[in-house]
Amino acid sequence: MRIIRPGEKLTGEELRSFAKMAGRAYLDDPVHRYATKNPKRREQFVYHFMMERLNTSNGTDYFYIDDEGRGICVWRKAHNEYGVLDFLRCPDWLYLYWFWPNTLRTLAAYGPLDVKAFDDKTWIISPVFVDPTHQGKGIATTLIRQGIADLTGAGYTCGLEAQDERNVRFYEKLGFRTFRTDRYEKGNITHRYMIYDNKSEEVK
Repeated sequence: MRIIRPGEKLTGEELRSFAKMAGRAYLDDPVHRYATKNPKRREQFVYHFMMERLNTSNGTDYFYIDDEGRGICVWRKAHNEYGVLDFLRCPDWLYLYWFWPNTLRTLAAYGPLDVKAFDDKTWIISPVFVDPTHQGKGIATTLIRQGIADLTGAGYTCGLEAQDERNVRFYEKLGFRTFRTDRYEKGNITHRYMIYDNKSEEVK
């Protein structure tokens, strides 16, 4: 496993590679299904959207990367919010022109999220994904568990927010529990805030 710590950076080529992977991995994500109806366009949009997300995190957050490049888990401080200005720093600025309506719908769907749900000593997963051809092999589990071990060992709390019921069940098996929910009624999307509690971790 490769770990990129705050102060270290991925290359632009690596960021593009993972953003392309995210485009495939997030095709069924509830927020992106709502914001971009056409699957082909959705994959293209998620690529650009994730370029912004990863570019914003690059050098600031923790990146846990599978040795074979099959998946990545990013941990960022919960109170380090993403904002509209972050999109202006996206290296692929043309996407602002081609996908601006999709961006507005996506940001509106994420709008109910409240970082104050977490305390300022919490790091959250944002994002984690695995190449679809390698899902089900325990890659995400390994990356997440290592991040939990490192961060809780340093005295921090670990959390996340999720919209997909399948992901909620996955995180529950890793020891996360839901402590709050918010709704975006227009998109019929429920945001679940989850916190790591090793007492709730299921023994496999």
